[in-house]
Amino acid sequence: MIGKKGFIIILFLALIVCPLEAALARTYYLGVLPLRKPSEMLKRFEAVEKHLQEETGLDIRVRLYPTTGPTGGYTSIVRDIANGEIDFAWLASVTAVQAHEAGPVVPFACAQNAGSPIYYGHLAVRVDAPYQSLEDLEGKKVAGTSASSTSGNLMPTAWLKNQGIDKFEYFSEYQYLGRHDNAAQAVISKQYDGCFINEATFNMFNNEEKQLRSLWRHDAVPEFPFTVNTEKVEPEVLAKVKAAVLNMHEKDLEGVQKVFSKYDQWVSIGWEDYKAIKDVIDVVYGPVFYDLDAWEAQADKDKD
Repeated sequence: MIGKKGFIIILFLALIVCPLEAALARTYYLGVLPLRKPSEMLKRFEAVEKHLQEETGLDIRVRLYPTTGPTGGYTSIVRDIANGEIDFAWLASVTAVQAHEAGPVVPFACAQNAGSPIYYGHLAVRVDAPYQSLEDLEGKKVAGTSASSTSGNLMPTAWLKNQGIDKFEYFSEYQYLGRHDNAAQAVISKQYDGCFINEATFNMFNNEEKQLRSLWRHDAVPEFPFTVNTEKVEPEVLAKVKAAVLNMHEKDLEGVQKVFSKYDQWVSIGWEDYKAIKDVIDVVYGPVFYDLDAWEAQADKDKD
C-alpha cells in the first residue's frame, strides 16, 4: 500500500512527466524562408521534414511563406518565429538577426557550404551585357530581391552607402522582385540590367549554361541558420531536433543537398556568429529594422 509520502512523490513525478509527454505529442512547425516559390521550397525541404520526424519521433511539419511584396514573406516568417506562431525557422543571416531582436529566437545550426559555413552574393548582369563595373549601371534598371534579404539588399546597400550612393537615386529603377530567381530571370530576359542575388542563385543560372556574369561579390556572411523560439520549445525537444539536424548528412546527404547542392552537412552555430551582421544592419537600417511593422511600412514606402 502506497503511503502518503509515496503518493506525494508519484504526484510530483507526474507533474514533471506529463507536461513533457504533452510537449512531445504536439505538432511542431518549421518555417522556411521563401527564397523561391512555395512549391520549390517544399521540394527542397521535404527530405528535411521526413528526417526530423523519423529521428526525433516528433510531428514536425514544414510551413511555407509567400514571396510577394517588398519584404516577400521574410517579415511574415520572422514575426511568426518571434511570436511563437511557429517553433523553428530556417532563416537568412539578416532575418536571423531580426528575429533574435524581435523575440526569444536563437540560431543553433547552419549549413556547411563546400566545407565552410559561409556564403557570398553578387551584382550580376547578363553574360553578354556591355557593363563592366558599377559605374556602367548608373541610370540603369537594377533589381533586388527582398528588403530583408542579405545578398538581395543588405550587403549591396552597405557597399553602395560606403560610396555615398543611394540606390533609389543612382539607378533609374530599383525594385524588390521578391525572389532571387525572379531577379536573375528579370536580368536574363532583359527586363533589368543588373540584379543583387545570392551565390546559390548565381551558380544555378550558370550551371548548365553560363547566363550571368558578376561585377561584384560581397564579403562572406554566415550561412542560413536553423533558429528556435526558446520560450516555445522545450530544451529536451530542441536537443532532439538539433541532434537530428546535425546527423542528417550521415543518413541522408542527398536530402541535405536538395536544399542546396553544395551543402555537405549542418554544423552547430550560435548567436555570436551573427553579431557582425547585426553591426552592418545597425549602420545601414538602424532601429527601424527590428520593429517589424515599421520595417514593412518603410519597405513599402521605399518601393513607392
